[in-house]
Amino acid sequence: MLRTRAATWGYVAALAIAEAVVWLLSPEHKARLVDWVSTNVANLSHHPLGSLAGSAFVPDSYPLVWVGTAVVALFPVNTLLGNRRTVFLFVFLHVVGTLLSEGIVAWRLAHGTIPEAARYQLDVGPSFVLVPGLVLVILFGSWWWRPVAAAAMWALWPYLFVGLGQLEVAAVGHVTVMVLCVPMFWLLRRNRLAALARKVPATAPSAEAPATEPSTP
Repeated sequence: MLRTRAATWGYVAALAIAEAVVWLLSPEHKARLVDWVSTNVANLSHHPLGSLAGSAFVPDSYPLVWVGTAVVALFPVNTLLGNRRTVFLFVFLHVVGTLLSEGIVAWRLAHGTIPEAARYQLDVGPSFVLVPGLVLVILFGSWWWRPVAAAAMWALWPYLFVGLGQLEVAAVGHVTVMVLCVPMFWLLRRNRLAALARKVPATAPSAEAPATEPSTP
């Protein structure tokens, strides 16, 4: 179970450790860390890899809630896709959701339609990973996972699209990852099933195999 679901347990463990570190820091050090990993326009211009990686593990609220949500959102998807495809799917969604939402901010900054402070706004948390995971579990998960995922989505729903009309970063990112997750899942699932089919050995003996004649003295 640990090996075949390594993608889930690895992310859950990293998220739990990051939450513990964040909430043990002093307010000043916490603010400094959150500011560094925020995937805002300024940080994406100076340290894109660090901010993209860090922001998926550093929530700014609700400790432990995200860890439990991660198990629900990732475990069934990991079961269906395997480890490599699961990692690829959620890294892709997190990166594309972030780049598109922050790209809109950069475009608006360039055209002077929003204040300069938006360049440094805080944008952290694992929701671009976990929200599409919950969508996939509701649609494709086993019957015992679906109600749990639906309950988690119901709890998050009031916050997912706040500010969408104003093109707020979180709302735009959530719409993006929710739209992309289903076709990406289908492609990766189809690819995995095809790969598994190629690995199945032919176990039936040939019907035309000649009988072995007894040796003569």
